[in-house]
Amino acid sequence: MKRPPLAYISRRAETVPLVVKSLCSETIYPGIVTQAGTPPSSGGFELQTGQQMNLTVGSDWQGRVWGRTNCSFNSQGTGPANAGGNNGGGSACGTGDCGGIVDCKATGQTPVTLAEFTLATSSGQTFYDISLVDGYNLPLAIISLYPESDNSSLTQIPPNLTNPICIGTAALLTAQGDTSDSNSGTNSSYPIPLDESVSVSDVASWCPWDLQVNIPTVPFDGVYSYPDSNIQRPGFDPCFSACAKYGQASDCCTGSYDSPDVCQPSSYSTAAKSVCPDAYSYAFDDQTSTFIIPSGGGFEVTFCPTGRSSNILKVYKQQLAQLSETGSVSESSLEAVHSV
Repeated sequence: MKRPPLAYISRRAETVPLVVKSLCSETIYPGIVTQAGTPPSSGGFELQTGQQMNLTVGSDWQGRVWGRTNCSFNSQGTGPANAGGNNGGGSACGTGDCGGIVDCKATGQTPVTLAEFTLATSSGQTFYDISLVDGYNLPLAIISLYPESDNSSLTQIPPNLTNPICIGTAALLTAQGDTSDSNSGTNSSYPIPLDESVSVSDVASWCPWDLQVNIPTVPFDGVYSYPDSNIQRPGFDPCFSACAKYGQASDCCTGSYDSPDVCQPSSYSTAAKSVCPDAYSYAFDDQTSTFIIPSGGGFEVTFCPTGRSSNILKVYKQQLAQLSETGSVSESSLEAVHSV
């Protein structure tokens, strides 16, 4: 994400809540890295199904949150367990590992689904997004905790403008026509617009074949051609981004491609956007992936929500543009996003 400049804050920032919750069926280890501002008390911890960690960060905080899977640490949390005779070396997690330690000091190893935040900017706004630029490993939702804020500009913003969801795992996708959004902090008056275009089979096979972390074995040792779509993929199917796996300038939007006029979405970016319309899919995806609201509120990051991905930025483009430009939502906009 191309970040806006941080605001200059001459005193210790006030704190806002950062809640991290897991609905995953297996134990995960969320990781948090601070890029600027006042950090939380922990950079990583264990969460079992249904558990949450209640943290605070400074209102000047800029950072990332992600989930780590299939982890095994030593008793001190300072390295991997000595499984397989590795003598405590190497990675401790299957995805998202951050140097083999529980308390992360750096962003996790790709592929990871990221929740990215810049809480304070010179414009008095908060920028946040779900990013698949580094790949995908777990479904993720971001919930604005604006009701707990002292900023009156936040309390009148309806939740279906602020709470994006990305579900790229078939096992957690509900059937087409199911508009349940119970895991995303909304209500029947302001339901989140959900993407109804993809089927379970679409989500099960969205990751380009060569970008899967665990590419299934092709029958007959690959001697004979075999359509990719006919090969069963694993239920947990982490996906590298093209940039993360191959590092090409055209995929990473670097070098001579460091311009939105030159760098175009890769096949990975297009596929990622098809299953998670509100997520960042490549470096210059700002206009269809960044949420901008007045500063002052906290957030909850929920891993493994069930339901469907949101499509907020497309459906409510006009209302979000107004919110970004004015810091508030007009009566006509409230009426437009209210359930009828």
